[in-house]
Amino acid sequence: MNETPQHEPQLAVRYTEPDDAPFLREWLSQPSTLRWFAMCDEVEIDDSVKRWIGFARYKCSLTATMDGVPCGIATLYLQPYRRLAHQSEFGIMVGKEHRGYRVGEFLMNSLMDLAKHTFRIELLHLTVYGDNPAIRLYRRLGFQEYGRQSRWLKNLDGTYSQRVFMERLL
Repeated sequence: MNETPQHEPQLAVRYTEPDDAPFLREWLSQPSTLRWFAMCDEVEIDDSVKRWIGFARYKCSLTATMDGVPCGIATLYLQPYRRLAHQSEFGIMVGKEHRGYRVGEFLMNSLMDLAKHTFRIELLHLTVYGDNPAIRLYRRLGFQEYGRQSRWLKNLDGTYSQRVFMERLL
């Protein structure tokens, strides 16, 4: 009997490259993903992708790959002012088909290491929708909630979504 050996997927991280933009655009365009972001159409998605990928030139954005194919991106939004340079907000996106496999945790740990050791960032912070399941990941990684805004985003149907402010000392 001829058995094909099972291939164990290889998860790795590298600096984000401009060629990663189509992956991010595809992930953001999925309705189940887009619901967790403020964008609501292709023009807004394209603008967001340009901004996110634009940080790649500073080597402050990381791409997780599975067998060499991008499966997630995390970006530090570096501050241009010295008195704010000790802290950074960040964004993270994991492709839908790779969620639940600890890709986000791997990417976050890599981003926190980059933030602390390369950019000397002392505090990471983010905003996230109040009912976003990713909050569990952030809490597991040591992020703590420090506030909420109840009428943050006005949805197209007229309802509002809240956001949660979270932070973590490095």
